[in-house]
Amino acid sequence: MEAIIIALLALIAILLLALLYRHLPNRRIFWYFCCTLALTGCIAYAFVNSSHPAEPAISKEEKYAMQEQQHIFMTWYADYQKDIDQLDHNWQLYHAILENFKEDSISIQTAYVRLKQLEDESRQLRDRIMQKSPPLALNDICYDLLIEVMQKTSEYAEAQYRTIALTRAAADPIHLRSDDQEEQSRSLQGIMIKESPAGLFTAREISAIRDYLTIPEDS
Repeated sequence: MEAIIIALLALIAILLLALLYRHLPNRRIFWYFCCTLALTGCIAYAFVNSSHPAEPAISKEEKYAMQEQQHIFMTWYADYQKDIDQLDHNWQLYHAILENFKEDSISIQTAYVRLKQLEDESRQLRDRIMQKSPPLALNDICYDLLIEVMQKTSEYAEAQYRTIALTRAAADPIHLRSDDQEEQSRSLQGIMIKESPAGLFTAREISAIRDYLTIPEDS
């Protein structure tokens, strides 16, 4: 808004100067007048800026509080990232077991033992994730966003565990319906395709928190 007002005043000044230039008989007086007007404008501009010093975007107290919030979030996020890495590791191991069995490089008994161990680890990870909650010291906006993150993560961990558990049950040699290795592999692959979770998407919430906790550069 201020820029528009300044532009309008400048336009009016130019028009007035043009009229003055045409009607003044002495051009030297006109140029003296212009120089005096320009000097007066510069002095007035400097005075206005000095009388209204720019204030920082946030106060020192607000900046310190924001830094504290950043530290709380980053500490929580580092621990959360470990769980995400473990979820990813378990999922890669699950696919590796099924792929090894599909290629007939391991027996159904070996696949079952590995899936049983992975099921136990997946259950422990799911329980650990479900027991976690955002830090109470976070402000309400960030806390609510992390609630959404933890809900999505818990649902994903549960779906991953369920897929592994169902696959392990289907690979139990005692309950196999066929001795044919290819048919057994198709059965396990079918469970993987049907039950696998779509994915864990928390980038929107995490980005929103980071943007909210960003301290302005000029503060």
